[in-house]
Amino acid sequence: MKTIHIKDNILIIKIPYDISLVGLIKTSFSGRSWDSNLKVWKCPVSEKNLLATYSMIENHGFTVFPEMMIELEKYRGQFEIQKVENEKKIAASKAIDANIEIPNLKGELKPFQKAGVQFIENTNGNTLLADVMGLGKTVQSIAWSLLHTERRPILVICPATLKLNWKREFEKWSSIKSYVINPEDLQYQLPTTYEAYITNYDILTVKRKNKETNDQLNKRQQERLKFFKNLGTKIIILDECHMIKNPKAQRTKSILELVKNIPHKLALSGTPSLNSRPVELYNVLKMLLPMKYGNYFEYVIKYCGAIRGRYGLDVSGATNIQELSNELRATVMCRREKKDVLAELPDKTRVVVPQICDLKEYKKIEDNLVKYLIESKNKSKLQAERISQVEQLAKIEYCKQEAVKAKLPLFTEWCKDFIEENGKLVIFAHHGEFIKQLMIELKEYNPCCIMGDVKIEDRQKAVDAFQNDVNCKVIICSLKTGGVGITLTASSYVAFLELGWTPGEHEQAEDRLHRIGQKDNVTCYYFLAEGTIEEMIYNLIQEKRKVFTQLMQDKNTICEERTNILNDLINKLAA
Repeated sequence: MKTIHIKDNILIIKIPYDISLVGLIKTSFSGRSWDSNLKVWKCPVSEKNLLATYSMIENHGFTVFPEMMIELEKYRGQFEIQKVENEKKIAASKAIDANIEIPNLKGELKPFQKAGVQFIENTNGNTLLADVMGLGKTVQSIAWSLLHTERRPILVICPATLKLNWKREFEKWSSIKSYVINPEDLQYQLPTTYEAYITNYDILTVKRKNKETNDQLNKRQQERLKFFKNLGTKIIILDECHMIKNPKAQRTKSILELVKNIPHKLALSGTPSLNSRPVELYNVLKMLLPMKYGNYFEYVIKYCGAIRGRYGLDVSGATNIQELSNELRATVMCRREKKDVLAELPDKTRVVVPQICDLKEYKKIEDNLVKYLIESKNKSKLQAERISQVEQLAKIEYCKQEAVKAKLPLFTEWCKDFIEENGKLVIFAHHGEFIKQLMIELKEYNPCCIMGDVKIEDRQKAVDAFQNDVNCKVIICSLKTGGVGITLTASSYVAFLELGWTPGEHEQAEDRLHRIGQKDNVTCYYFLAEGTIEEMIYNLIQEKRKVFTQLMQDKNTICEERTNILNDLINKLAA
């Protein structure tokens, strides 16, 4: 006799041995297992398993009692209600407007950003915020935290290159006092007067010392985690949460242990990897929904097409992706793309990415520059006239280059992370030595470059490669040579390693992307070494930008702009 019944939300299937029926059960029911004691198959009641049950009854002669049919209909009704609810939740995960008021927010959110805050609220602050880059995941996270002032402190964990950016965003959008945790802070008791602490992933793990045993290493690692646990965090924000995709990495293990007792977890990622490698999302999902995604093998079999290979379990595939996407949207994931909200975005967005760098060598050069400029200023009129502006410019350029050297390793790290997560990137620099170094550092992304010593025909080949070759992820251009006359619309992201002297130079460079053929908002990243001459120059350029139009300037006007900015800079340095 073949029977099916339900007990405690479990389907129990009993059949006489039949190889074809066993095969059908294995392929039709999810999460099924064989109970060798009772000699029955068991699986959870789910919508898919319910449909398989009806098929079994209709096509394979199962005996089902009337009360069982009533039970099945009850479940079917529940699943129909749940389906409607899920559709509402999926729509909310794509929403581009919401009626929500955020207290004490400095500034106004765009409608789609309000919808993001509402989604975080709906999920009780356990959210995968997966908007594409440039839509303001940072401000949405900060805005949600303003709804719950009792949930303090906040701990932000991000790549090292983004720590200062988070601090500035807290200051820009809220009155939340934030503190950046650097390695030297780990030996002290942190001040408790702050509402938010910002640190980077690498600080959470310790490095093995010479001749250190595993026990000694583990002890130091636990002490490091204790330091962060003692903060008493109520909200944790993991920016660029793909950083914990490797389950074997100590960084991942540390994060997963740290978040266990933190009630609210926001994971931020512009690329949730649904279509390529769903396995990379598993650690984040386990963190956000441990009851649902606690079984690694069940997850990789269902969504990663896991198969036994020559070297173990191959989990690099992607299966049932639409089901996973809907499931995530109905539970924890909010994602909007630029095309969804393009009408709300400005044509171009400029973002400053400030960096804390080792400025020991830079400061020596800056001190000498300031001393030189003050002495020049104090000379007699005749002596001052002999000091040409060319000489002053050369000394300032030397100082600028030293600032670039200080931030270059951080810039390279940022570029690699960015390209991995967002695809193609345009980079503008000025000096050949930095362009050549970037070509070497970013070689895994098949870079091409445009600079003064590149032949005209080779420049076009570089443009064509970037525009048409999916494997060419980055193009590195000099401001002077690559800033005019070419089209780089294959990307909507541009990063500036070095600054020029005029708003016009930067407008022209930005407009290599922002031109006919570009379908997205263009985001322009200005990577600045904090506490250096770069900040002064950038601010002066922004001041001049208000005065000059965004039209391409002719040669004479550009020279005049540079003279104005250079004079203003000299006056600031020599003040």
